Amino acid sequence: MNKILLLICLVAGIGLAKAQDEASFTDEELTKYATVMVWAQMEKEQMTETYNDWINNDETLEAARFVKIKSANGDSLKLQEIKVTDEEIVAFEQIQVNYDSMTASFKEVYVGKIKEDIGAGLYNRLKKAMRGDADLKARYQAVYDGLMNEQSATEEEDESEE
Repeated sequence: MNKILLLICLVAGIGLAKAQDEASFTDEELTKYATVMVWAQMEKEQMTETYNDWINNDETLEAARFVKIKSANGDSLKLQEIKVTDEEIVAFEQIQVNYDSMTASFKEVYVGKIKEDIGAGLYNRLKKAMRGDADLKARYQAVYDGLMNEQSATEEEDESEE
């Protein structure tokens, strides 16, 4: 009986220690995570801007036509319906190839930053813990918002110097 009780206490203690380990993250760990997430957000915004510039500045393909071609989703009947020219298809495909290349490069760098700057284990534990811990998510959000504000202020300074 004593052995069973001891075993139950031991298992409960290990479970409690593991749960406490998973739930407690330092400000430094949150900052590491948030720094990469801020970088990723800024990169995504830059990629969106670049993609929109490609679409808006293409001489062969107007933005409205680009949207129609994209919404046709490769369906040849829909493309015939909107009377897409070969030149428009070539321009559309080139923009998409460039975009796919840009996103692939982003993903490669993003994964590298996760592995090198955060660590895959910490990234996975923190991401999982934030799904169920509102306090942790609030702490993270405060760190993230602070870093985003710093980043925005730095960009504004850089723009005013130019």
